[in-house]
Amino acid sequence: MTDAVLPASGTTTGLVVDLIRAADAASSMLASIGDQFDLAVDDWLILGVLRDGEGRSMSEVSSQTVASGSSLTRAVDRLVSRSLVYRTPGVADRRRVEVRISDAGRDLHDQMAAQVARLEELVAERLGADRGTTARALRRFVTV
Repeated sequence: MTDAVLPASGTTTGLVVDLIRAADAASSMLASIGDQFDLAVDDWLILGVLRDGEGRSMSEVSSQTVASGSSLTRAVDRLVSRSLVYRTPGVADRRRVEVRISDAGRDLHDQMAAQVARLEELVAERLGADRGTTARALRRFVTV
C-alpha cells in the first residue's frame, strides 16, 4: 500500500481499513517467506488446500484460496511445471479434472510451514491473543 492511499497521520482509519492494512502486511511477510522457496502467496495457499492428499477441482481450490479465474490457472500451471502438483481425471467422474499435490509439493509446503508458523505467532502476538483465539476470530469474519 502506498502512502498516497493512506489517511493523513493522526486520523482515525476505522477497523475495516486497519484490517485491510494488517492483511496487506501479513501478505507481504508471507510473500517474503515464499520468496525463499520460490513460491508466490497463491502457490502457498494452493499447496495448503491440497496438503491432505485429496484431489480437488479448480472451483474447490478457488473457494478455499484467494485465487480465482486466470490467476488460479496460472498458479496451478506454475506448480505443475515444477512437479509440485498434478492434474488427474476425477475418481467419481473421469470427465472432471482434479488437482493433487505431489510428494515434492508436500515436502516444500512442509519446509515453508515452519517459517509460516513463526509468522502466525508474530501476528497473534501483535494482536494480543494466542494463535487459536486469533484464528477463530478471523474465521468468524471470513466465510469459507
